Amino acid sequence: MGQTKPSRILDAADALLVSFGYRKVTVDEVARRAGVGKGTVYLYWPSKLELFAAVLTREAAKLLAEQLAALRADPAEARLHRAWRRSFIEVMHRPLARALYTRDSEVLGELLTTNKIGLQFAAGKSATTARHLSVLYKHGLLSDNPAADPVLSYRLSAAVTGSFLLEGMPGAADIDLTDKADALATTLRRAFEPTTEPTPTMLHSAAADLTELYQQWLADLTTALPGEHT
Repeated sequence: MGQTKPSRILDAADALLVSFGYRKVTVDEVARRAGVGKGTVYLYWPSKLELFAAVLTREAAKLLAEQLAALRADPAEARLHRAWRRSFIEVMHRPLARALYTRDSEVLGELLTTNKIGLQFAAGKSATTARHLSVLYKHGLLSDNPAADPVLSYRLSAAVTGSFLLEGMPGAADIDLTDKADALATTLRRAFEPTTEPTPTMLHSAAADLTELYQQWLADLTTALPGEHT
């Protein structure tokens, strides 16, 4: 079965965004690349901003789907340091995801700060992160109780975000990608996880709860994307 028109439009917008950046790409160019009329683009997204916000939402959904697949394949991926080590490498291999996580203004422009869907995604991510941490603590995979530490999510975000933002610093390109991922994993393991190794039962129970959580979030993300099914 061929792609739906919305999927073709999002593919075209994705490719143009990565190649030329948000400020330089027009809806006309997206329509031509997708093989549709400009009016068809506006049928699904009433503005350029909402179109490219949908591109970012779809990218987030793809990353989440990868995370779910990894968790289903190996319950040990429920561990915070394992999940973020894999995610760091995955993001760095995906040009659009890399631009999003490293806050690349040349690629994303106003998409970094001024899109409704992006704000909704950020709110959803914040709520899901809080629930994620609660699940980890419930199953003994997190040292501190997030309910008793209101800045736990902030501490985690600072550690993870800092690793991505360092990509723009001098000398970052000289360090191997796996070494960077290992450094992030070591930081998270020492700062947030218990010193004792989890049992297989703990990992399977946590993985089951996280799978349910992320399935719901993935459904919420894909609902905002016409013609997209994950």
